[in-house]
Amino acid sequence: MDYLLLNLRAALTFLIAATLSAVASAATFPGPAPCDTTLQACIDGAAAGDTIELAINTEILEVVTVDKSLTIGPAAGFTPILQGLFTIATTTNVDVTVQGITVTLLLEGRLGFGGGNLTFRVLNNDINASQRSAIAVGDGSAAGTYGTKTAIITGNRITQSAGAFGSCATAISIVGTSAGFDATITDNQIIATDLSQCGGIEAVVGAGPSGTALIDRNRITGSNFDYGIEARNFGANPGDPAGLITAQISNNLVTGQNGNVGAPGSIVISADGNNALADVQVVNNTLASGRTGILVSARTDLGANITGGLYNNIVAFMSSYGVGIDTGLSGFLNSHNLLFGNSAPSDFTPGPGTRTGNPAFVDATGGNYALLPSSDAVNVGLDSALPAAFTLDLPGGPRRIAIIDIGAFESSTALPIPTLSNAMLWLLGALLLLAAAARGPMWPRRRSVG
Repeated sequence: MDYLLLNLRAALTFLIAATLSAVASAATFPGPAPCDTTLQACIDGAAAGDTIELAINTEILEVVTVDKSLTIGPAAGFTPILQGLFTIATTTNVDVTVQGITVTLLLEGRLGFGGGNLTFRVLNNDINASQRSAIAVGDGSAAGTYGTKTAIITGNRITQSAGAFGSCATAISIVGTSAGFDATITDNQIIATDLSQCGGIEAVVGAGPSGTALIDRNRITGSNFDYGIEARNFGANPGDPAGLITAQISNNLVTGQNGNVGAPGSIVISADGNNALADVQVVNNTLASGRTGILVSARTDLGANITGGLYNNIVAFMSSYGVGIDTGLSGFLNSHNLLFGNSAPSDFTPGPGTRTGNPAFVDATGGNYALLPSSDAVNVGLDSALPAAFTLDLPGGPRRIAIIDIGAFESSTALPIPTLSNAMLWLLGALLLLAAAARGPMWPRRRSVG
């Protein structure tokens, strides 16, 4: 019994100590030292794994640097504003979360050499950026051992515009040149304005590393940007392996793309260098009211290649062409896409299930690209093209109601219930009567008594 009590007391002491440690790991800015001067001093004084809560409603005029694992977000009841944050991992692993704040310049994560890994979570922030990307994850170019980069970018609202000198940056930029990456970019809203050669979202590798990107349920709108979403491998030096960019691009809306520099498009898949490889699935996107729709381009003369496919996409009302796929990409398939109202002919061989009827948007002029019941996109998609794990359409409704629709929006219109003619009803009734007669009386006979 004494031994049991001793162990119980030890366990209770450990639990209390752990609880106190968890409480102590949360710091408030502004607050007691070291959080009584600047946010940077508060960050420098925190221990790895701490949470810093921002209890302030005015702008923090700092671009802070974080080189340890931290979570930074608002204290309850506050709406903090921060100029920017830069995080870096070199020799140790760094896991940083920035959530629920307003940012006026940038949020950036960088991986340096040294073998450490970087995880950068950017969740539910409002970001207004120009000249530099609102959210960027990249790596260094110096020789050395590099770890990996993981980016989780979800629920952010971004306004990205040109800088004072006309320079541009892509709103969400994930780049791997010394190290690979695993990026999840979901449910973000981007307004892109006057970005010239830049765009909404890019996932880019080159010079050897490989990268994986999930780009799902994002809205990219605006004007004068070169691309909405780009997955690119720019290759390597002649004779060197160039890595692979693997991407799933699904359930996104891109409108207003009208750039015309380099390889423009609402969605661009590019393998444009020596031995560059890309494997990309482009499924259930709505691309409308822009200049060009989808471009799939590879320098096959340099050993580049693209595999994957193009399925269940709406490409409508483009002032130029709808879809362009380079010849020679036999491993990149297409089917069940809808092309409508594009000014120039598309440059690809349409696959099975390609449609040309009116997508019948609810209000394209007002920016509502949901489908009316009369849409030619309703109940005609290829269900197997979108993995079963993708259960939501762009607005967050059920992705599959009947047969999957084409485009980013699933209509609430299910398959019609078949109606029976009077003759069919008469025949069905007669068959039921015959079946009943063959079975005999429905009620059991009473036994006689006595």
